[in-house]
Amino acid sequence: MPHCACSRRSTIAAAVAILVLAVASGALAQPAPAPQPAPSSQPSPLPSPTPGPPPKVVEVTVRGLEHVPQSVVLDSVGVRVGELLSEERLRADVANIVATGWFADANVRVDPAREGVRVTFLVVENPLIHEIVLEGNTRIATAELLRALNVPTGQVLNVVRLRDGARAVEKLYEERGYVLARVADVGVVANGVTRLRMRVAEGRIEAIEYKGLTKTQPFVVARRRKTQVGGIFNVNELNQDLQQLVNLDLFESVQARPRPGSTPDAVVVEIEVKEQRTQQARFGLGYSEQTGLVGLLEYTEKNWKGRNQALTVRFERGLSNLTGTGIGGAVTTNYVLSFREPYLDARGTSMEVALYQLVTAEAEYQGAELFSRFTLDRLGSSIAFTRPVDPQTALTLRLRSERATIAALPLSPTTPPCDTNPDDPACLKRLPSFFTPGRTIALSLTGVKDSRDDRLAPTKGQRLSLTNDFGLPVLGGEFGFGKHSVEYARYFPAGSGVIVGRGLLGFSYGTLPLQEQFTLGGPSTLRALPGGRLRGSSVALLNVEYRVPLGFIARQLRDFTGIAYVDVGNAPVSASGVQVGYGLGVTVKTVVGAIRIDYAVGSGGTQTWVTIGHPF
Repeated sequence: MPHCACSRRSTIAAAVAILVLAVASGALAQPAPAPQPAPSSQPSPLPSPTPGPPPKVVEVTVRGLEHVPQSVVLDSVGVRVGELLSEERLRADVANIVATGWFADANVRVDPAREGVRVTFLVVENPLIHEIVLEGNTRIATAELLRALNVPTGQVLNVVRLRDGARAVEKLYEERGYVLARVADVGVVANGVTRLRMRVAEGRIEAIEYKGLTKTQPFVVARRRKTQVGGIFNVNELNQDLQQLVNLDLFESVQARPRPGSTPDAVVVEIEVKEQRTQQARFGLGYSEQTGLVGLLEYTEKNWKGRNQALTVRFERGLSNLTGTGIGGAVTTNYVLSFREPYLDARGTSMEVALYQLVTAEAEYQGAELFSRFTLDRLGSSIAFTRPVDPQTALTLRLRSERATIAALPLSPTTPPCDTNPDDPACLKRLPSFFTPGRTIALSLTGVKDSRDDRLAPTKGQRLSLTNDFGLPVLGGEFGFGKHSVEYARYFPAGSGVIVGRGLLGFSYGTLPLQEQFTLGGPSTLRALPGGRLRGSSVALLNVEYRVPLGFIARQLRDFTGIAYVDVGNAPVSASGVQVGYGLGVTVKTVVGAIRIDYAVGSGGTQTWVTIGHPF
């Protein structure tokens, strides 16, 4: 099974962090080279002490100052007039003068004087800087770097301030994700005008290497990549690229290992992936109120010919008819054929084409009473184009053509054979009160913004979806309508669990056929009601869940999650008839995904649902 996205990001961050620490320790621990107008900053040897007590200091002077105030020197030394001369103190004073950063060299001279000695500090000032020249910066503007450097012009250069400024420049790059950037060279050029020259090495990408690709073609992993050979290394962009690889759902693991390139300013980005199985064939049995007992055969391929194209072929064959009597009903056959091309153009537009037939058993209620049962047969096709706007937002345009027909069923799915009990009320067959068979041709525009931390088991973030459907008689459809809905879900961490809220609002106008109406009931909406119990031209729904892992109870329950929830909604929207349901559920992680069991209670009785994954 592939690791979750967050675990992959942790692995990536750890790998890059090693490199960051190495670069940071090398670049920041060493001070930026200071100009060296004088060969040495060490004091000349002091005169050899004469026998007897040390002389008294009677005068302290400074020579060599042009622009730096004398107080800078005198405030940094410890020797004082009237005190006895100390060779150790003088050496420390010379070191303190150099440590101020204003001087390229400092020395001390001791001369005899009346009643003692005269101490003279000899200094050589750093050059007066008239201009600062930055080289090599392409990702951050010169003005912004100069502000971070904070070295003024028109003043004597202070190498301590210069060193701190160089560190601030590197920190600014690091905050933007350019963790390999460093101040590579600093020098003073005097050519009429004294210039401080600083060169920044931003860290260029020498090569990008992939390991572990066996079936997947290289262009699949490279076509949406922001990190490019010859570009500047940015850890944030690299993490986004790795997340893109995770989202392809082709790999069990994704890791990055940047390593040094052929020059000190270059890096080679090595990305290692482990491919997962992308082909799956399965067969089995399934049951639902809508389809009855069916046998299914399905083949899926998520990486067709290594191009990340998805192909799905699914057939379902009813093993009993939908009347529930075993007599007088047609055995159903459902199928779905779909193909998805994930990358039509450079902007990442995807295309999906589908052909399908779906026959389901539906019901219509008038108030609390069952009015009719019927089969709804949908035969159609669709083509959809999806374009990402940003990493969290996508727009989908879909054109759908679908023909719908119905057939009446006995009111009770468990009635005895109707040919022997024709007068039994349960044998009564009614068509729904509002249904017009025909073809629907609809154009749909959907926008989704998804900032959840995980698509399968989110713990924080939100998801907003806006959908607009338009029936188009002009293209040959038999129904003209507008159908609009907004769905919003929010995830809040709460203790060791998560609180989830989901709201749905929808309305329509025009000739909305029964097969296009909003429905409530079933495992993904109002769980205390049978599937499709409420239908209408408008809908309002609110779901609130609390999901908490059960591993804190016992180690054996670490794969289980407990759920408590409340559902409130109505269709069509009205102040009366609002339905409320509540219940408990549990999910367990399996090789086919999280299997969820819900038990719900409401005015419509109790319902039990078994599904794969969370409904939202």
